Amino acid sequence: QRQRVLGWQVMFYRPKDIPAIRKEAEDALRPAFARSFVHTVDSWVQRCVDDTAQLWRHGDLWAITEVQETHDGRALSVVAMAGDYSHELAVEIEAWARAHGCKRAFWTGRKGWARKMLAHDKQFRVVTVTMEKEL
Repeated sequence: QRQRVLGWQVMFYRPKDIPAIRKEAEDALRPAFARSFVHTVDSWVQRCVDDTAQLWRHGDLWAITEVQETHDGRALSVVAMAGDYSHELAVEIEAWARAHGCKRAFWTGRKGWARKMLAHDKQFRVVTVTMEKEL
């Protein structure tokens, strides 16, 4: 599915189309998973191929999302984003989530992403903090 937004194409990749762009997607998204000790770019892109997660692109910004059933209804988790932030992609992802019955979205990322997103949309709020300590 392709849609033009401000001259760029917002792309939601269908699972059958991902194998053709898989290496490009993995290379672009690898920085988003570089700090994770739990998740890998390979496993998340495979989830997109398996149609249990969604792969998105707008210009050089890539994202992976996953619909989750929560105690408060359906929610969209934005698992990873990498590239130059594009508010247009966030808007498109949120519209897709609403159309699929999601009541809220959770965005996970580094502090810099939070600053960029809050600059474009004041409705975001920080609800959790993840801390790390070597043992």
